[in-house]
Amino acid sequence: MSNSRNIVVYGGSGYTGKLIGEALAHRRIPFYFAGRNADKLKKNLDIIRERMGADAWKLDAEVVAVEHDKAAVLPLFRKAKVVINVVGPFMQLAWPIVEASLEAGCHYIDTTGEQDWTKAIGEKYGAPFAARQLLLAPATSFMWSAGAIAAEVVLEDPEIDTLDILYQVDNGLPSEASTKSFLRMVCSETAQYYVEQNEFKAWPNDKAYLVTLPYRNQLVHAHPWGGACEPIWFKDRLRNIKVLTAIGEHLIDGVITAIKAFNEKAPGLDQAGKEALTNAIGDQINTGEPPKDDPDVQRGVIVVHGQSRTKTRTYVMNLSAAYTWTGEICAESAERILNGQLKAVGFQPVSRAFGHRELIRKFNAMGYTSALPD
Repeated sequence: MSNSRNIVVYGGSGYTGKLIGEALAHRRIPFYFAGRNADKLKKNLDIIRERMGADAWKLDAEVVAVEHDKAAVLPLFRKAKVVINVVGPFMQLAWPIVEASLEAGCHYIDTTGEQDWTKAIGEKYGAPFAARQLLLAPATSFMWSAGAIAAEVVLEDPEIDTLDILYQVDNGLPSEASTKSFLRMVCSETAQYYVEQNEFKAWPNDKAYLVTLPYRNQLVHAHPWGGACEPIWFKDRLRNIKVLTAIGEHLIDGVITAIKAFNEKAPGLDQAGKEALTNAIGDQINTGEPPKDDPDVQRGVIVVHGQSRTKTRTYVMNLSAAYTWTGEICAESAERILNGQLKAVGFQPVSRAFGHRELIRKFNAMGYTSALPD
């Protein structure tokens, strides 16, 4: 691979930016580390070096302080081929970054978990990105790329037209940015969609569901968690798609309480007021940046049930350390783009952009996921 700097990590001063930078460094891929605050960016690079220990020499990052608007970021993006955007809540903040990526001729990746954002940019920018042979891949993250990758294993049977997906994570630790992002998702009264008989339908936002896991005796609570992005990715292929998330019993009660507080205060507010309210609730419940996740503590699985008229099929994929894996899937995607391994352009999940079996094999070899079924 060329030693030229072809990747921008935009929003490197946050929790996930460090993880992406570390994953790129281990792959010996140079990158720009960009954001508004140069001091925070430099401190994060110091943390990455400390985490890497004897491998810190592999880190090759150039700090770029830049204001958050299209005109400011364009000169930087024009130097690169891939933009990895980590600045959310995305529906509030990411529009100029997508627009600048398209204008600069960059492939666009982000780590959103916001269903409405994914749907909106797919509708508005999917065709323009495809016309320029560029990838537009929001939700290149544990939520919601892992489920899309696992789902494709079940969908190898072309008769399957219904998916029921469950994400389960032990001891979930949402970061500050994730807290605000998921609150704007889960507090929505009109979004959080699943697909039923080819139509979007909205989950109630203040209800949790008891779900079963194939390896536990005890039932656990799950929530729509914003609806997920698999209903967006697969709506045109399937008849029914539902996704629930069991993020941890320690979080569910607090999330439901926060949603009910939003539901009481939101009537009469315009969209800007609702967004400000979820940000304020996020500030109240946020406990600061969590430690880097641990695969022996933050263990997780994706359970995918598929159904057709005459068949059922299930695939269970272990995937632990969800945040760290988010950094890895971003770095892996960028590396595959630079290596000419992109399989599909325009608005795509990484499962289609790079191949679900290829990705599962890679991450199984790295110790993140279980192996493919025989």
